[in-house]
Amino acid sequence: MVSILRREPSLAAAPDSVPTRADFRTLYDAHFSFVWRALQHFGLSPAQAEDAAQEVFVTLHRRLDDYDAKTPIRAWLWGMGRHVALAERRKYARAERRDHVAKPPGASIPPDVALERQEAVDFVQEFLQSLPDELRDVFVMMEIEGMAATEVAVALDTKPNTIYSRLRLARTYFERAGARLRAREERAAG
Repeated sequence: MVSILRREPSLAAAPDSVPTRADFRTLYDAHFSFVWRALQHFGLSPAQAEDAAQEVFVTLHRRLDDYDAKTPIRAWLWGMGRHVALAERRKYARAERRDHVAKPPGASIPPDVALERQEAVDFVQEFLQSLPDELRDVFVMMEIEGMAATEVAVALDTKPNTIYSRLRLARTYFERAGARLRAREERAAG
């Protein structure tokens, strides 16, 4: 089930050299969708995530001179996104943060497929909200965003072995949540 969560990787990461202000547009284009998705994993609605992503890139532009080339750019953006999301979550009430309207299915998607997709999205969002932050961050970064453990370790300022341990635990929780869902569906159908 985890494999259905993996998204296409974002555009290639920035080179190992220190980006300059002239590189900003390239960084923005390459990483905006990554930042936008990450902000949603931190609990922001799509509309809030769009505004917060702009804030992340304003911060990036302001702090480009502080960038350490040893840090992967996505890890740095993840950290900025986390700080911005925490500020946004404090700003909005809990009910507003969870309030979202599902988009109507497009004409090319049959209603039953759209419903299945929405149910899968709802399941994953509920699962992610049930995880402690340290497990959710690792699960999202590695399983959904496809980041490497070393990149995640830098972003979360911890050791790679800790990342692997957290990932194993999060996967175990995910499998258990999937088993509970299947059992509920079987009881409802039977």
